Amino acid sequence: MVVVKNKMLKTLVISCAIILSATLMTGCVDNNSLTKLTQTGSSTVLPLAIAWAEEFDEATISVSGGGSSHGINFLLTKQADLGDASRLLKSSDYEKVGCNGDSVNSDGTASAACNGVLPTKWIVAYDMLAVVVNPENTWATQLNYTQLYEIFTDDNPAIEWRDVSGLNEIAPEGAEIEIYAPDEASGTYDYFFEEIIPNWGKDDQQANTRLEMKNSIYHPSADDNVILNAIKDNVNAIGFFGFAYYKENPTAVKPVDIAEDNDYQEASFENVANYPMARPLHIYTDGVPASDNVINKYLTYILSEEGQDIVPEVGYVRLSLVDVNLITTQLALL
Repeated sequence: MVVVKNKMLKTLVISCAIILSATLMTGCVDNNSLTKLTQTGSSTVLPLAIAWAEEFDEATISVSGGGSSHGINFLLTKQADLGDASRLLKSSDYEKVGCNGDSVNSDGTASAACNGVLPTKWIVAYDMLAVVVNPENTWATQLNYTQLYEIFTDDNPAIEWRDVSGLNEIAPEGAEIEIYAPDEASGTYDYFFEEIIPNWGKDDQQANTRLEMKNSIYHPSADDNVILNAIKDNVNAIGFFGFAYYKENPTAVKPVDIAEDNDYQEASFENVANYPMARPLHIYTDGVPASDNVINKYLTYILSEEGQDIVPEVGYVRLSLVDVNLITTQLALL
């Protein structure tokens, strides 16, 4: 967990110490005068949450990761004020804490409260999901959704790289696929499989993930750094995580061009409108906070020009590049 004390407060505390030592005066504002908030959840949202919390001057915010499921669970059980998620609220989130899953709508909103909490979503930025391989992998530079399905699901899965359609002539003989990717608590995991498995999460779901297979070659982790290092050290490895994490480590692994069919698109911020695996990032709160509530002020800051300026600095896509009306629509609710 990261307890973020904003920059103004840091300066104020330092100034207080100087004045106190010189004149023995008291009365300077300290950390205890600010509202304390807890924000937890998605590891993808985490770098943004830390950056926003550091710049926000009206609260001390304890920020942590743990995955989207964790963040939503903590919001629904009143252990957090803000739940970060790189996926939408699901019926299973309600059911896990003893609430009626039928109250959750397909757009990630809820028609009824759970344990007195009405989870309300705010889209705060966009991210792209990067499928990555080892830098020495010369055969899987482009992959479409059909090939990803063959690699990552239990439906007649490819064992070697040569078993993947279209790679039988170019992949090295005997090269067995190894997968290093997020675990089931991750919103990134959900988003990826929603993309490549038809009817994901429904009764007629077409396949299961390779993680669910016995003797699986899918090695899950909640830590993107563990995933990155494993792929960096294994020429036959493949995995996925948020594009921003790749941007922090551009020489360790190599991103793959992705196509939903055969229109391959490069993962880049400039190409976010065309890239098939771009997704919104969310913060969930308990209802729409009142105008005088510090959570309202925090969300207003995040959606402001200043707050959105932080988004590309951290490595994500600001809302205006995807939907010019989204900021105005959400601010009107606050």
